[in-house]
Amino acid sequence: MINEYDACLKCTVCEMHCPVLRVAPEFPGPKNGGPGLARLRAAGEVAELDNLDLCLGCRTCDTVCPSGIRPAELIAVPKIARVSRKGLRLREWILTHTSLVGPLAVRMPGLTNGVLANRPIRWTMQKVIGIDAHKPMPKYANYSFRSWFERRPSPWKDRPAPNGKVVYFHGCSVQFMEPHIGRHVVEVLEHNGFEVVLPRQKCCGLPLIANGDLTSAAGNGRYNLQHLREWAEQGIPIVVSSTSCSLTLKHDYQHLLGLDGADVVAEHVYDLSEFLMTCYEQGLLRTDFQPMHERLPYHQPCHQRAQGLGLPAVDLMNLIPGVESWNLDAGCCGSAGTYGFKQEKYEVSMKVGEAMRDALIAAGAPRAVSDCETCRWQMEYQAGVKAVHPITVLWEAYGLGDAAK
Repeated sequence: MINEYDACLKCTVCEMHCPVLRVAPEFPGPKNGGPGLARLRAAGEVAELDNLDLCLGCRTCDTVCPSGIRPAELIAVPKIARVSRKGLRLREWILTHTSLVGPLAVRMPGLTNGVLANRPIRWTMQKVIGIDAHKPMPKYANYSFRSWFERRPSPWKDRPAPNGKVVYFHGCSVQFMEPHIGRHVVEVLEHNGFEVVLPRQKCCGLPLIANGDLTSAAGNGRYNLQHLREWAEQGIPIVVSSTSCSLTLKHDYQHLLGLDGADVVAEHVYDLSEFLMTCYEQGLLRTDFQPMHERLPYHQPCHQRAQGLGLPAVDLMNLIPGVESWNLDAGCCGSAGTYGFKQEKYEVSMKVGEAMRDALIAAGAPRAVSDCETCRWQMEYQAGVKAVHPITVLWEAYGLGDAAK
């Protein structure tokens, strides 16, 4: 864990940019809750501050700190210590173990989704385990992404792909809830001359990290590195369609969890839009797009902003004739993975997302775009717009299908 807290200048830049502090003054803030509290812990004076758990984990403070301190990681220290002593609460265990619930849910999605949408059941869940009853739970699909991938014929079965291989790390939401996005990823990459490889994988571990269970997160990380490292050592790119997963693979495995081999893999990990824009700059991306004539407001996920990539999704969509895409620049959506599903954090989550909601409504477009699944769910819930992944826009523009069908 970071111990450079003495580099803090007390400039409060992190406080000015913190989305939680703007709506919840009871939150100690990234300066006091991060390097400030770390300094006191080192002196043996105090262990915790109230309301530290209101931190979204958006990592905006990490991004803007002029001293290179990572306050979000320091804020998490008491929570990590607490979980290490007591383990995860039942609610946190349920919210962080999608990979255990998912295989059963996709076999009976009607029953699963019906139960999760049932109002009396949701109010009971809120009262018993603290999962808020207002926010809709994401719906499970009637098939898993891997099952689709494994039964389809590869176009490169009998000949080498002109642009070589690319490894796809799809994450939990694509596997169980949004397999159509995985399909769009595969078909766009194949359209551009890549053979897609799908190694065995578990949840990247970010939900576990966000809820303080670094031990379980490290277990997932070691499994994923075991199956990704062989490809990284061959120089094969690893593309990730969820920005939170890509940040975890690029940064957290190495710098937070200290996993062996994480540096080798991180060198070859690309956020999906980052990879496709790199292909365009290298002359590898096909631009045989069909005109679409659509305005597409874009919400940049916090965990993509933390990677310092610019706006590759906006740049890609603006290559399509007739498309006008722009970054809303409205801050954090407030969802923050599992955060917005928790009863005591629901109101903060909604208040943080108000700026994004207002920007989406002002844009007046029927569809909006974001690379992060929980951002898209928040956009649909709070602003009432249809939210899609940028890969879906490219998939449509290539004439590979119509997402509305």
